[in-house]
Amino acid sequence: MNMGAAAVVVVSLAALLAAGEACNNVPSMTSYDACLTLSNKTERWHALCRETLSNAPATAELTVYALVAARLARQRYRNSVAEMDQMLGAGKLPAGEKAAVDHCKAKYGEAGPLMGGVADQLFACDFSRVSQEYIDAQVAVGSCQDGLWAYRGSPVVDMVTADFDLTMVSYLLGALIVGR
Repeated sequence: MNMGAAAVVVVSLAALLAAGEACNNVPSMTSYDACLTLSNKTERWHALCRETLSNAPATAELTVYALVAARLARQRYRNSVAEMDQMLGAGKLPAGEKAAVDHCKAKYGEAGPLMGGVADQLFACDFSRVSQEYIDAQVAVGSCQDGLWAYRGSPVVDMVTADFDLTMVSYLLGALIVGR
């Protein structure tokens, strides 16, 4: 995770909330409680959520946590596309895996702007399209993951799996605000 990006998110959110721009009807809670609520006591999701929010304030409005996760997911998508470009540029991937990675780049090209839209809407306290855009981003990264099924053991599979998991944590944090 890009810790610098997380710090920028936390600082910008602290400024927003200090200016009295908190979202209406959005509860505040500890990050621990937010993660416990979203994980429904499933340790894997709880641990991943806690890792995602490790640089977030200990107590904040849920919008802060959802925004931190959305921005981290978007940054992770950018980093993953850069890694995919390196893999493709090396010219060492078999044809089938190359096609799967090309497909992933296209799907990440969809997921990045969707998660960016989620972050923008969360920041503006406009939740009208957030749920659908989370779902669309999840479907895009999931499509990439599905396309890599035959290449388990490849480093790109582990990277995409981690990205999908972060997408899910982001979606689940958002669902605490807008529902599923």
